[in-house]
Amino acid sequence: MAPTFDFTSDPTLSSFAVNLETFVANDPGRKTSSGATIRFQYVAVGAIVFDSSSDPERVLLVQRAATDSAPNRWEVPGGATDFEDPSILHSVARELWEESGLTGETIGPRVGDGDVFLTRSGKLVCKFHFLVEAKRNSNGALNVVLDPKEHQNYLWATEEEVKARRVGDVDLKFTTKEQEVAIIKGFEARRRMKGVKSNYRYNATS
Repeated sequence: MAPTFDFTSDPTLSSFAVNLETFVANDPGRKTSSGATIRFQYVAVGAIVFDSSSDPERVLLVQRAATDSAPNRWEVPGGATDFEDPSILHSVARELWEESGLTGETIGPRVGDGDVFLTRSGKLVCKFHFLVEAKRNSNGALNVVLDPKEHQNYLWATEEEVKARRVGDVDLKFTTKEQEVAIIKGFEARRRMKGVKSNYRYNATS
Protein backbone atom coordinates (compact mmCIF):
# COMPACT_ATOMS: atom_id res chain seq x y z
CA MET A 1 0.00 0.00 0.00
CA ALA A 2 1.14 3.52 -0.76
CA PRO A 3 1.95 5.56 2.33
CA THR A 4 0.21 8.79 3.26
CA PHE A 5 2.57 11.29 1.72
CA ASP A 6 3.53 13.88 4.32
CA PHE A 7 6.27 16.20 3.14
CA THR A 8 7.42 19.78 3.32
CA SER A 9 8.33 21.78 0.23
CA ASP A 10 10.59 24.65 -0.69
CA PRO A 11 8.71 28.00 -0.52
CA THR A 12 9.62 28.70 -4.15
CA LEU A 13 7.37 25.81 -5.25
CA SER A 14 3.98 27.32 -4.41
CA SER A 15 2.92 27.22 -8.07
CA PHE A 16 3.37 23.42 -8.02
CA ALA A 17 1.09 22.98 -4.98
CA VAL A 18 -1.96 22.67 -7.25
CA ASN A 19 -3.42 19.83 -9.29
CA LEU A 20 -2.51 19.11 -12.90
CA GLU A 21 -5.52 20.83 -14.45
CA THR A 22 -4.93 24.05 -12.52
CA PHE A 23 -1.20 24.03 -13.14
CA VAL A 24 -1.57 23.61 -16.91
CA ALA A 25 -4.27 26.30 -17.05
CA ASN A 26 -2.07 28.79 -15.17
CA ASP A 27 1.17 28.15 -17.03
CA PRO A 28 2.02 30.98 -19.47
CA GLY A 29 3.56 28.59 -21.99
CA ARG A 30 7.06 28.31 -23.39
CA LYS A 31 8.68 30.47 -26.07
CA THR A 32 10.24 28.68 -29.05
CA SER A 33 13.33 29.91 -30.89
CA SER A 34 10.99 31.43 -33.50
CA GLY A 35 9.17 33.44 -30.84
CA ALA A 36 6.00 31.35 -30.88
CA THR A 37 4.39 30.26 -27.63
CA ILE A 38 3.66 26.59 -27.03
CA ARG A 39 1.44 25.33 -24.25
CA PHE A 40 1.89 21.83 -22.87
CA GLN A 41 -1.03 19.61 -21.85
CA TYR A 42 0.60 17.24 -19.38
CA VAL A 43 3.32 17.26 -16.73
CA ALA A 44 6.02 14.73 -15.82
CA VAL A 45 8.27 14.93 -12.79
CA GLY A 46 11.66 13.63 -11.72
CA ALA A 47 13.00 13.21 -8.17
CA ILE A 48 16.73 13.87 -7.74
CA VAL A 49 17.71 12.17 -4.48
CA PHE A 50 21.17 12.42 -2.89
CA ASP A 51 22.76 10.25 -0.25
CA SER A 52 24.32 12.86 2.02
CA SER A 53 25.96 10.17 4.18
CA SER A 54 28.60 9.54 1.52
CA ASP A 55 31.53 11.79 0.67
CA PRO A 56 31.34 12.85 -2.06
CA GLU A 57 27.56 12.79 -2.20
CA ARG A 58 25.92 10.40 -4.63
CA VAL A 59 22.72 10.63 -6.62
CA LEU A 60 20.23 7.79 -7.03
CA LEU A 61 19.94 6.41 -10.58
CA VAL A 62 17.56 3.66 -11.67
CA GLN A 63 17.85 1.49 -14.78
CA ARG A 64 14.77 0.93 -16.89
CA ALA A 65 13.61 -2.66 -17.38
CA ALA A 66 14.67 -4.46 -20.53
CA THR A 67 11.01 -5.00 -21.42
CA ASP A 68 10.00 -1.33 -20.99
CA SER A 69 10.42 1.66 -23.29
CA ALA A 70 13.99 3.05 -23.43
CA PRO A 71 15.19 -0.38 -22.22
CA ASN A 72 18.29 -0.61 -20.00
CA ARG A 73 18.78 3.15 -19.89
CA TRP A 74 19.34 5.17 -16.74
CA GLU A 75 17.29 7.96 -15.17
CA VAL A 76 16.12 9.34 -11.85
CA PRO A 77 12.83 8.12 -10.35
CA GLY A 78 9.86 9.91 -11.86
CA GLY A 79 6.91 9.76 -14.19
CA ALA A 80 3.66 11.37 -15.19
CA THR A 81 1.51 13.53 -12.96
CA ASP A 82 -1.96 11.99 -12.72
CA PHE A 83 -5.16 14.02 -12.77
CA GLU A 84 -5.98 12.32 -9.45
CA ASP A 85 -2.84 13.64 -7.74
CA PRO A 86 -3.71 16.43 -5.26
CA SER A 87 -0.79 18.49 -6.58
CA ILE A 88 2.28 18.33 -8.79
CA LEU A 89 4.35 17.99 -5.61
CA HIS A 90 2.30 14.98 -4.53
CA SER A 91 3.07 13.36 -7.89
CA VAL A 92 6.79 13.77 -7.13
CA ALA A 93 6.35 11.95 -3.81
CA ARG A 94 4.14 9.27 -5.37
CA GLU A 95 6.45 8.55 -8.30
CA LEU A 96 9.48 8.43 -6.02
CA TRP A 97 7.77 5.88 -3.81
CA GLU A 98 6.43 3.79 -6.70
CA GLU A 99 9.78 3.62 -8.49
CA SER A 100 12.24 3.42 -5.60
CA GLY A 101 10.30 2.62 -2.43
CA LEU A 102 11.62 5.84 -0.87
CA THR A 103 9.40 8.32 0.97
CA GLY A 104 10.05 11.98 0.27
CA GLU A 105 10.38 14.23 3.33
CA THR A 106 11.27 17.52 1.65
CA ILE A 107 10.68 18.49 -1.98
CA GLY A 108 12.57 21.29 -3.64
CA PRO A 109 13.99 23.41 -4.90
CA ARG A 110 13.23 22.88 -8.57
CA VAL A 111 16.12 21.99 -10.86
CA GLY A 112 16.09 23.79 -14.22
CA ASP A 113 13.12 25.34 -15.99
CA GLY A 114 11.41 22.23 -17.34
CA ASP A 115 11.80 20.42 -20.67
CA VAL A 116 8.93 20.22 -23.16
CA PHE A 117 8.70 17.15 -25.38
CA LEU A 118 6.20 15.33 -27.59
CA THR A 119 5.33 11.73 -26.75
CA ARG A 120 4.82 9.03 -29.35
CA SER A 121 1.08 9.33 -28.79
CA GLY A 122 1.17 13.05 -29.57
CA LYS A 123 0.96 14.43 -26.01
CA LEU A 124 2.86 17.65 -25.32
CA VAL A 125 4.53 17.21 -21.92
CA CYS A 126 6.70 19.41 -19.73
CA LYS A 127 9.01 17.55 -17.34
CA PHE A 128 10.18 19.21 -14.14
CA HIS A 129 12.91 17.96 -11.82
CA PHE A 130 13.15 18.57 -8.09
CA LEU A 131 15.68 17.90 -5.38
CA VAL A 132 14.12 15.54 -2.83
CA GLU A 133 15.23 14.60 0.67
CA ALA A 134 14.14 11.02 1.34
CA LYS A 135 13.34 9.40 4.67
CA ARG A 136 15.89 6.97 6.10
CA ASN A 137 15.04 3.67 7.74
CA SER A 138 15.70 2.78 11.38
CA ASN A 139 19.31 1.96 10.50
CA GLY A 140 19.84 5.37 8.91
CA ALA A 141 19.95 3.96 5.37
CA LEU A 142 18.06 4.83 2.21
CA ASN A 143 16.41 1.50 1.43
CA VAL A 144 15.69 1.35 -2.31
CA VAL A 145 13.06 -1.15 -3.49
CA LEU A 146 12.39 -1.34 -7.24
CA ASP A 147 9.30 -2.34 -9.17
CA PRO A 148 10.79 -4.96 -11.56
CA LYS A 149 8.18 -4.15 -14.20
CA GLU A 150 9.70 -0.69 -14.53
CA HIS A 151 13.31 -0.85 -13.30
CA GLN A 152 15.82 -3.68 -13.09
CA ASN A 153 18.74 -2.10 -11.23
CA TYR A 154 19.84 0.96 -9.28
CA LEU A 155 23.07 2.57 -8.16
CA TRP A 156 24.40 5.66 -6.43
CA ALA A 157 26.71 7.80 -8.58
CA THR A 158 29.02 10.69 -7.82
CA GLU A 159 29.05 13.79 -9.99
CA GLU A 160 32.30 12.72 -11.63
CA GLU A 161 30.84 9.29 -12.41
CA VAL A 162 27.78 10.88 -14.00
CA LYS A 163 30.02 13.15 -16.09
CA ALA A 164 32.11 10.13 -17.13
CA ARG A 165 28.90 8.15 -17.78
CA ARG A 166 30.37 5.22 -15.93
CA VAL A 167 30.17 3.73 -12.42
CA GLY A 168 32.67 0.93 -11.89
CA ASP A 169 32.10 -1.46 -14.79
CA VAL A 170 28.61 -0.06 -15.53
CA ASP A 171 28.17 2.26 -18.51
CA LEU A 172 25.56 4.94 -17.94
CA LYS A 173 23.39 5.41 -21.02
CA PHE A 174 20.73 7.90 -19.99
CA THR A 175 17.18 7.95 -21.30
CA THR A 176 17.70 11.38 -22.90
CA LYS A 177 20.29 14.13 -23.08
CA GLU A 178 17.84 16.29 -21.11
CA GLN A 179 17.81 13.72 -18.32
CA GLU A 180 21.59 13.70 -18.14
CA VAL A 181 21.72 17.51 -18.03
CA ALA A 182 19.06 17.61 -15.29
CA ILE A 183 21.15 15.30 -13.12
CA ILE A 184 24.23 17.51 -13.55
CA LYS A 185 22.12 20.55 -12.69
CA GLY A 186 20.93 18.64 -9.64
CA PHE A 187 24.51 18.48 -8.35
CA GLU A 188 24.86 22.21 -9.01
CA ALA A 189 21.63 22.97 -7.17
CA ARG A 190 22.75 20.80 -4.29
CA ARG A 191 25.96 22.80 -3.99
CA ARG A 192 24.04 26.07 -4.00
CA MET A 193 21.89 24.78 -1.15
CA LYS A 194 25.03 23.97 0.82
CA GLY A 195 26.87 27.14 -0.19
CA VAL A 196 29.64 25.23 -1.97
CA LYS A 197 31.13 26.77 -5.09
CA SER A 198 32.38 24.87 -8.10
CA ASN A 199 34.52 25.98 -11.04
CA TYR A 200 33.38 23.06 -13.19
CA ARG A 201 31.54 23.88 -16.41
CA TYR A 202 29.55 21.01 -17.95
CA ASN A 203 29.33 20.74 -21.71
CA ALA A 204 25.92 19.26 -22.50
CA THR A 205 27.06 18.26 -25.99
CA SER A 206 30.04 16.21 -24.80
